[in-house]
Amino acid sequence: MNEIDLAPVHMTIPATDRADHAPTAPVKPAIKPKLVVLRGMKIGAEYPLYEGKNVVGRFADKPVDIDLVSQESLEQIWCSRQHATLTFEKETVVLEDLNSLNGTWLNGVRVHAGRPCQVKPGDVVQIGTVQMKLVMG
Repeated sequence: MNEIDLAPVHMTIPATDRADHAPTAPVKPAIKPKLVVLRGMKIGAEYPLYEGKNVVGRFADKPVDIDLVSQESLEQIWCSRQHATLTFEKETVVLEDLNSLNGTWLNGVRVHAGRPCQVKPGDVVQIGTVQMKLVMG
């Protein structure tokens, strides 16, 4: 026989948590808010909201996070290049108009520039002719 076969095998068995150690709280699933198009050229399209400020508008000369250029017909464009922001922080979404020409609406009520307001799940945001519902998932 080979000497290696006769050598004792040493195994380390991992220890479990100490009995006096309090278990950690279960991790809450990450909240992933999104806007779902209710009225527009592509109904059902989804736009995820990322942590921090999300600029909504039409990509042209300035970048936007949520580009609505494909949601309005070329004959009737109501969305400004940088129309509004949706800020997602600490499980809260806040809508603010960026001095848009045609206004921003939340549940049928106009949101004025400089007056941010909270958006709750199920609320409808209208930018130009596009209506989107906030869904938290």
